[in-house]
Parts: sequence; structure tokens; C-alpha cells
Amino acid sequence: MAVARTRSVALVGVTGRSVEVEADVGNGLAGIHLIGLPDTALSEARERVRSAMVNSHYPWPDARITVSLFPASLPKRGSQFDLAKRKIRLT
Repeated sequence: MAVARTRSVALVGVTGRSVEVEADVGNGLAGIHLIGLPDTALSEARERVRSAMVNSHYPWPDARITVSLFPASLPKRGSQFDLAKRKIRLT
């Protein structure tokens, strides 16, 4: 499957910085893997995104899902990245 891309915004103080969100569904051990300095809230996003998809009647893929947040050097905090992840269709 091709890589899906969307964008979100990370707040650094009062300045918004663009964050590229890429997702890939591929072969491997099933699960979600976040790359790019995620904090605890982003790590908890795995279950929030899964619940949103299942409750929206989308099938949850039995595959390895890799979500990359670029630039990796920019700290990402909060749950605003959940929306970007929900916009990426994982099926």
C-alpha cells in the first residue's frame, strides 16, 4: 500500500509549526508504531484512533501501521494529532 499523507500543526509557545503526518499499512506484527518524538498523549492516541475507526464502522486492519510525524526534531504534545490520524484512511 502507498503511504498516505496529511498535515497537522504543533504549537511551540504561541507559534504554530506545520507537521507532516504519514501513515503506512504493511506487513509485519500487527500494531501501531509512532515515530517522531511523540509524548504520552500521542502514545495514548493508539486506542483513541482505533476506537474511533471501529465505532465509525471501518474495519481495523490486521497489519503493521506506522505513523511518522515530521519533522522528528520538533516535540509533539497533546491530542490534536489524533484528528490528522483519523483523516488518513487505513483500509
